[in-house]
Amino acid sequence: MKFKKFVKSLGADGVLYVRNNGDRWLSSGSIFMKVPEGIRTVTACDSADMPSMIEDIINYDTFSQPCELVEAIMPVADGVIKDCVRIFATENGIDKTAIANDGYILIERGDMVEMYVTDKISALVIKRPVDLVDEEVVGVILRTEY
Repeated sequence: MKFKKFVKSLGADGVLYVRNNGDRWLSSGSIFMKVPEGIRTVTACDSADMPSMIEDIINYDTFSQPCELVEAIMPVADGVIKDCVRIFATENGIDKTAIANDGYILIERGDMVEMYVTDKISALVIKRPVDLVDEEVVGVILRTEY
């Protein structure tokens, strides 16, 4: 995910969340991005412990629902690109989730996108390869309503 672009879009309005393991994540409400290890300071309006719901998504170790972009919708007829909603679906099309354009523009070409779905929450989980066999979660984008 494009962390620097995310920081610029937030200005000082983001919230810095700290996980139990010390990892820092910056959030804009529906988007959570891991602060890369090389970045020492981040400007935010507040700092807090990571919400348990997001912690559960990050720690979930059996993601098995790779997904891809299947549709883009303009909910407002005369809207601009920032109003665009992107629909992601799993291969079998059983699970779908929608994200706002703000989250979509942060997904990079090499990122792996997987879906996290329960009866309470739906989110895209963005992973980046660490080495030949491992990957790490670098972003969580919560579902948007449209």
